[in-house]
Parts: sequence; structure tokens; C-alpha cells
Amino acid sequence: MSHLDALISQAMALPTEERIELAQRLWDSVEAKLDDELFEEIQRREAELDSGNVRTYSHEEVMRSVDDVRRRR
Repeated sequence: MSHLDALISQAMALPTEERIELAQRLWDSVEAKLDDELFEEIQRREAELDSGNVRTYSHEEVMRSVDDVRRRR
């Protein structure tokens, strides 16, 4: 049995309230990391837009393109 499997077994043996608290604490630790990664991605995309290296499309343009592809099929 791996260390992770042992931890999971121990966690599953906890009372419901303690499992909920554990799950929340684990999620909070991951969420902070995800927030940092998301912020970095937002900054990267903003820099791409500011540089002019990428083109944006409106919803209407995307939907017209989808319609064109469907008609060609």
C-alpha cells in the first residue's frame, strides 16, 4: 500500500465533520496555487493582446465561422 493510499484510508476513517474540514483545508491549499497560476496566465494573455501578436474575435465572428463550417459539410 502506498503512502497516499494509507493517508486516504486514514482520512476515510475520520468522522464526517473532520473529513469535511480536511477536504476544505486541502482545497484551500490547491486553490491558492491555482489562483497564482491563473493570474500568471491572465498576465501572459494580456501581454499577447497588448503586443498585437494575437487577434481577438467577437462572439458574432466565431458563430459566423461555425455556421460556415456547418454549411460546408
